[in-house]
Order: sequence, then C-alpha cells, then structure tokens
Amino acid sequence: MWKPKQNAMSTYINPMTDFGFKYIFGREESKDFLIDFLNNLLKDEPGFDTIIDLQYLDKEKSRRRKRERGVIYDIHYQTTNGKRFTVEMQNSSQNYYIDRMVYYASKAIVDQGEVGSDWLYEFEPIYIISFMNFCLEQFKDEFRIDAALCDLRTHQPISDKQRYIFIQLPLFGKNKPEECREKIDQWFYIFNNMSTMETMPFTQKDRLFHRLSSVASYANLSDEDKMDYDADLKAYRDIVGQLSYAKAEGREEGKVEMIVNMMKAGLPIEQIAMIANMAVDKVKKLLSNI
Repeated sequence: MWKPKQNAMSTYINPMTDFGFKYIFGREESKDFLIDFLNNLLKDEPGFDTIIDLQYLDKEKSRRRKRERGVIYDIHYQTTNGKRFTVEMQNSSQNYYIDRMVYYASKAIVDQGEVGSDWLYEFEPIYIISFMNFCLEQFKDEFRIDAALCDLRTHQPISDKQRYIFIQLPLFGKNKPEECREKIDQWFYIFNNMSTMETMPFTQKDRLFHRLSSVASYANLSDEDKMDYDADLKAYRDIVGQLSYAKAEGREEGKVEMIVNMMKAGLPIEQIAMIANMAVDKVKKLLSNI
C-alpha cells in the first residue's frame, strides 16, 4: 500500500529540480516517459495524432540558465509527425510570464524559416507546455489552461499552429492515489508527490510506472548523478525558502498597511485589533513605530 514518506530523505528524486525534471523527461533513455505523458495530456485534442517517437532538439536550447538556476528549466523536441514542443518547469512567477511563453513559441516558429522566395511561411505546429509550481491571478482557480489563436466572438480556433497548455500544479485536487483513475491524473499525482513518496503508486497496473520507480530512485543514481542532483536540490530548496520568506514579508507589509488605513479612517484601536486578528497592545506598539 502506498504511503507518503515522513522523513527528510526521499526515496525518489524531486522532478521539480532541474536534474530531476530532465532526468525523467529529457533523456533518450527515458523518453518513453515523456511520450506517454504527452499522449495522455493531449489525447482529447481534436485531430491529435498519437506520438510514436520524438527527437530532442538543439541541446543548447535546454542548457541550464545559471541566472535562473532552480527556477526555470525546459526541454525542446520534435515528434515524428512534425509537431514541435517545449516543455518547461518553472518554480516561481515572474513579470511578463505569458509574454515569455509567446516569445518561446515565436522563436520556435522563426527557427523554421527558410531563406529564399520559395518559402510560403508554412511551419510545423508549436506546443508550449508549462508546469507551474505557482498560480497566476489571471488564471484564477483553473488547474489546466488551454490557449490557442481564436476568434474572439465565436471562440473557435483560427489556426492549429500555436498551442499553449499551462498546468498550475498547486491546484491539482486529487490527494490520494485511488482518486486518480485517468492516466494523466496519475502522472500529475506522481509529479506532485514524488519527492515525499516511500513507494511509487500505480506500479501494479502499469509497467511504465514500475520502471519509473527504478529510474527515479535516488539510490539507483550514479555517484556523479547524485552529486549533480544534490546540488540542484539545494538550489531548489533555496529558491523555495526565498519565496516563502518573500510571501511572509508581503503578508506582514499588507497587514501593516491595512492597520494604518483603518487608523486613518478613525476606527478605534479595539476594532482594528479584532479585524487584524492581533492583540491590542501589539497594534498600539506597531502604530507607535510608524
């Protein structure tokens, strides 16, 4: 029976690290994981052809960005039926996030351009799939957001050449393996919980997950891979810690601003304390320091 692991050391690598993400999805040896994930993610797409095989594109496109180590990492590849994909993992929000996704797609289109007047601007479809370890306000409470070029009046697609799929991982609503009946839900469940699992769920019914259990096991990594993973895990934890601190600081600043505004509005100290869920003495001390 599957149980979440309680201690600090995990059985499996964390797929939200650079190493973990690319070790599971970005290597020739394990690309059947990526193929299976994509086929289940896109199986309900109109006109979608099952992916049989894929090839990874220019490795330089997927190189680690030192400035953003632990924050953003991506994989670029093309399927045998001509579609091009960028799958990325991002651990924190940033300004112009949607703009960056559109830029990625535009770059992938421009890369297909041909020199000469004979080229008629025909290009292969571009899919941008973004794992988001955070939520965007404009996406509200949607776990999966599917976007394309559409007619604003009819909402009907006008082109099948650009597709964007955003996955807000914190909003995945299934908390137990038995709740995940669809294969894609099983993938998302594993992705969200792998770093705290003692054993891999779904292995008895699916050979692929049985193999993933072996491939993603920390104990099965080479010594060199363990060193790389440990470095990436530290970077990831540093990022998570920084984000948590920033959020806490933001909440505190917001509460102070709220208290000051209530004081300016003439509310009595007792009422301000009640609304802010703080002791009266603490509110008085805070206001005395402003």
